[in-house]
Amino acid sequence: MNESSDIKFEQPSIIQSLLSGFNTIASKPYLMVLPILLDLFLWFGPSWRVDEYFKPLLEGFSGLPGMNTGETADILKNFQTMWQEIFSNMDLALSLRTFPIGVPSLMVSKPPFINPLGYPPNFNLVTSLQVLSFWMIFMLIGFTLGNFYFKNISNQIIKIEKGQNLKSFFKTQVQILLMPLVLIFILLILAIPFTIVLTLVTLISPTIGELFLMISGVILLWVMMPLIFTPHSVFLFKQNLIAAMMTSINVVRMSMGRTAMFILLSYVLIEGMNYLWRIPAVDNWFLAVGIFGHAFMVTAVIAGSFYYYIDATKFTQSVMNQKIKPA
Repeated sequence: MNESSDIKFEQPSIIQSLLSGFNTIASKPYLMVLPILLDLFLWFGPSWRVDEYFKPLLEGFSGLPGMNTGETADILKNFQTMWQEIFSNMDLALSLRTFPIGVPSLMVSKPPFINPLGYPPNFNLVTSLQVLSFWMIFMLIGFTLGNFYFKNISNQIIKIEKGQNLKSFFKTQVQILLMPLVLIFILLILAIPFTIVLTLVTLISPTIGELFLMISGVILLWVMMPLIFTPHSVFLFKQNLIAAMMTSINVVRMSMGRTAMFILLSYVLIEGMNYLWRIPAVDNWFLAVGIFGHAFMVTAVIAGSFYYYIDATKFTQSVMNQKIKPA
């Protein structure tokens, strides 16, 4: 009767998974071509500016009643200055870096509109139709490139038949397009009660409100963490979105501690190295070294996450099978 309770299951190895990911990219360097090409396009390619489009909107706030008196005028001026700076440094082409599925990019964190050759061509978008159309086009291209990127990596871990490639690609494309919509819906549902409570707490004490906001962010992150491997189920096991989310939740629930350590270590590896890759300015040719280094590091960590998820899934299945096994 006690034999089943003494059985020890082998948990997924964090270090071995990451090493497997690095070995995979070292032996298949073409897997990091898409991040390199995307960064080179954002660095040297044309830019799509939106500051002229948003300028009348920001100036329109000055015409609102009571906005040009006393402290309100200073607050409005600071608000307009802040957003004018944000929009003046916004390149709509950065929408090619889509979430949660997309091609990683180092250039999304660098100032746009300049490179070692000078200033790239700029296209000023001034109408709502132009902004919305280009934004949707960039997003669709970004998700499609992300599909290619993740599929090429996952195919190195679990091979699929050549005849199934095209069919599998369109299936995953649908799941990828649905994924951000579902995640936004979940976030909105979770955010409503937090927003109501935050408003009430802030009215009582702004200091306690700031503390509650920080705690709410940690709780929200903890609630969303079990969905971290949803893309992995879509690409590795060809599941639909809902099934992939449930599989990810079960796997993370069974290996919560180790999975949290894997996510933390992966984040430290990527962001720690990004500090080095970001050192050169955008008009310095040495930034090319950072682009190649970033592409290798982030692709290797993503490949390692696929290896980790397979081992974690096997561990979860072993534990669940043992639990339902009759005495």
